[in-house]
Amino acid sequence: MRNTTMIIAACAIILSGTMPAAAAAPTAEKIEQNAKKAATKTVTFNVSIHCKNCVKKINDNVAFEKGVKDLSVSLDSKTVTVTYDPARTDVAKLKAALEKLGYKVTVQES
Repeated sequence: MRNTTMIIAACAIILSGTMPAAAAAPTAEKIEQNAKKAATKTVTFNVSIHCKNCVKKINDNVAFEKGVKDLSVSLDSKTVTVTYDPARTDVAKLKAALEKLGYKVTVQES
């Protein structure tokens, strides 16, 4: 029993000494993830939506398009704002996805 306690204590000391150093150093994977986040773009579309069902329809379908990172649908302003990964999709594909749902779509000028 005493040996088990000593082994557990030794492991705790070893792990506590290595954890902060490992946590402080960014890994290559973490750096790559941050670079991908920085590479996202955002586009806002004017869309001919008119009810809550339209909002649900867009959320249920466009959110799962390749490259879509974030989606915001506003019924009040009749807009859809999409944050996307330009390496996986583009404005034309996103516009086509909205049009495929039956809406008239134009890109909102900034």
